[in-house]
Amino acid sequence: MFRRFTTPAPPFTISGVTYDDAAGVAETSTLAFYHTDQHWRALWGSTPLDKIMRGASARMSQGLASDRARTRHIKAVDRATGKVIGYARWILPEDNDSIRWVNAKMREPSVQQSGAFAVGYEAYTEDGRARWMDGEMYKELDTSIREAEIEEMRAHEGPFLVLDYLAVHPDHQRKGVASALIERGLEQADAVGMKVWVMSTTTAQPLYEKLGFELFRTVETDVTKFGISEPHRKALLMRR
Repeated sequence: MFRRFTTPAPPFTISGVTYDDAAGVAETSTLAFYHTDQHWRALWGSTPLDKIMRGASARMSQGLASDRARTRHIKAVDRATGKVIGYARWILPEDNDSIRWVNAKMREPSVQQSGAFAVGYEAYTEDGRARWMDGEMYKELDTSIREAEIEEMRAHEGPFLVLDYLAVHPDHQRKGVASALIERGLEQADAVGMKVWVMSTTTAQPLYEKLGFELFRTVETDVTKFGISEPHRKALLMRR
């Protein structure tokens, strides 16, 4: 008689995001980058972590409600605690509705919710950016990366399903959470034969390559004028 072996369920679940998840998504996203990315942390100068998290939480609901037609949000939740431990935001291509992904689409907020979301967002936003963020440094980092990304995306021709944001709580990194969140998007793209695009940290680059992504360009920005000796690097990758 053969013994039947079953693969144990992962210690987390993957599902769509709701507005009730806003605080958990904000906390996980903030902690993920604050503790692992010196350049992201430097954007906030001497601002205490609790202030950064408070602002992120206040702004998150408005972010989730924005561009509902093209944006999809999924989360990883720890089975033991019920807390959000991972989050991914995906962008569908314009003028191409082959991917629907309804269970990852945010529902339309009520009038009351929309008002509350706007108040929270505006309270922690200055000049179009999160309050307390170094605008000059942000622009320095963002401009060269976005220019390179636009150039590469045009060269490789879409449509693309874009992984726009990925964060995993520091206590749950290297435990399969990131892979699971990415794979949900890959399933959507593979079902319709669509390319997938991502702008990644070079630290996460090996994970994407393991999942079939190909590196097209590494963008390096000198940030010594901001007191950081290590250049800021981002990788532009695509999965066919």
